[in-house]
Amino acid sequence: MSTPSLFALAVVAFVVELALFCGVGAIAYELAGGGLTGWLAAAVATVVILVLWGLLVAPKARRRLATGPRLVVTAALCVGTAAGLVATGHPWWGGFVGVAGIAVVVAQVALPQVGAEPS
Repeated sequence: MSTPSLFALAVVAFVVELALFCGVGAIAYELAGGGLTGWLAAAVATVVILVLWGLLVAPKARRRLATGPRLVVTAALCVGTAAGLVATGHPWWGGFVGVAGIAVVVAQVALPQVGAEPS
């Protein structure tokens, strides 16, 4: 990271990612009705989102999406997870994932890309 603002963005983005991944698991748990089935659903949903994120969105992904599609996918995941969390009774968590997730996406659009050539 070349500047404190980029470092701060990276830290916030990481926290949002963790909240997103756990949120997907929480939604699956609630939708499956809790109990053992809920825990299994949460584990499967979390593994699925982690694998997809690792393949397509993560900074070191081998097949990382281009910036535009990656930001659209990230925003859609944040909004969808936020809505799911609110619908399953986790409004504060959902609000955080939604607002902070969109803020990170907007910041990535607004801030200059590290290593990008000036236009």
